[in-house]
Amino acid sequence: MGSFLIAIAGGYLLILILMYTFQNSLLFMPSKVIFQTPASANLTAEDAWIQTEDGVTLHGWYFPNESAELVVVLSHGNAGNISGRIAIAESLLRSGASVLLYDYRGYGQSEGSPSESGLYKDIDAVVSYLKDEKGYTEWDMVMYGRSLGGAVAAYAATKYDVRGLVLDSAFLNLRAMIRDVYPFIPSSLAKYQFPTDEYVKSLNPEMPVVVLHSPDDRIVKIEQGRKLYDLIEDPKLFVELRGGHNDNFFASRDLIEEIWTFYIRGLCDNCSMEARTGRTRQRPQ
Repeated sequence: MGSFLIAIAGGYLLILILMYTFQNSLLFMPSKVIFQTPASANLTAEDAWIQTEDGVTLHGWYFPNESAELVVVLSHGNAGNISGRIAIAESLLRSGASVLLYDYRGYGQSEGSPSESGLYKDIDAVVSYLKDEKGYTEWDMVMYGRSLGGAVAAYAATKYDVRGLVLDSAFLNLRAMIRDVYPFIPSSLAKYQFPTDEYVKSLNPEMPVVVLHSPDDRIVKIEQGRKLYDLIEDPKLFVELRGGHNDNFFASRDLIEEIWTFYIRGLCDNCSMEARTGRTRQRPQ
């Protein structure tokens, strides 16, 4: 019996060592394969080559919208690259904004290897690019973060005087994710923080924020989205999506386009939006 327990303990220890050692590979899942381009989707976009302060060259696509006052910056999730987010850009263009999709370091055509501090340097560089190369002010920008990108977008929304923030399927912080996804692993083993919850506490209280989340999300549970929402001051809006974590955009595209159009128009009208009441919009049944 003693040897059996020792074997179990040894196996568990090995799992912990492997989880800690390969944490980067479990968290960051970049792809270098570009399987779609704006041109193949019949959209007009410019290649954006962006230099970070530590000398990494990032790649993105800038989708101009001549009638738009604002530009939406998408910080995507932990897997793939921007070639899988072109449909999102198309919907954002329909909402009345220009769009910048960019890949973190190590993703797509961007150089380098991803890390938490590196991703923050990446969004810093994106903001500088939009100001220096495209003539935007910080106030012309809206940060949009999906999943892990929620922490990156929220970080930028606390550092810069941007017009708005949208969090889509975002988690509280990395330790909360570990507790949900790997309940048998001590969350203290997390090398990174990605503290979306701490960032949203520091937002400009006058910034209108939208939180999108699906009750069918089995990866980032909706409870995390609701807790983030509770930490944010009015004006704010919570929208329930349809679909799971990886397909909620296509399952809810009509609703997402409606909300984004409503949000962008509100931002362009001095933030006069229904969300000032703090009410929750329920998803259609």
